[in-house]
Amino acid sequence: MWILFLPYQKEHVPMCGMNLAFDRDLIGPAMYFGLMGDGQPIGRYDDMWAGWCCKVICDHLGLGIKTGLPYIFHSKASNPFVNLRKEYKGIFWQEDIIPFFQSLALPKEATTVQKCYIEMSKQVKEKLGKIDPYFDKLADAMVTWIEAWDQLNPAKKA
Repeated sequence: MWILFLPYQKEHVPMCGMNLAFDRDLIGPAMYFGLMGDGQPIGRYDDMWAGWCCKVICDHLGLGIKTGLPYIFHSKASNPFVNLRKEYKGIFWQEDIIPFFQSLALPKEATTVQKCYIEMSKQVKEKLGKIDPYFDKLADAMVTWIEAWDQLNPAKKA
């Protein structure tokens, strides 16, 4: 029997929002699913976006993520042609998005989920904004999300 040891690699979390549980106090601010709905150029990547962001932040802060089989079976009849219309830009953008997340580094001063997410938004704007104006809007929405999170979830006093 052969055992292969590979060096640590940044792996992605193929997160699905339908079978998701997380510690709200620990990682809640990273659970922003991005800009969704009519008029947005990308659909059905929203939960994957949150998973990619969350994984980078958890790696940076030394937090663990557990993945596995879903506890609930979800079966939905959907039209693959409608789905393709929602996903086609994302399919092309993955060529830039995945390397972006693989190489994304957060500064050591980013010691909270919120600070990590704000830093990440700056890099989204800088590095992905050149792909499409959507990423500039997304970066701005990420900042707005953290501002709203902090406003609605005041820090707990020890």
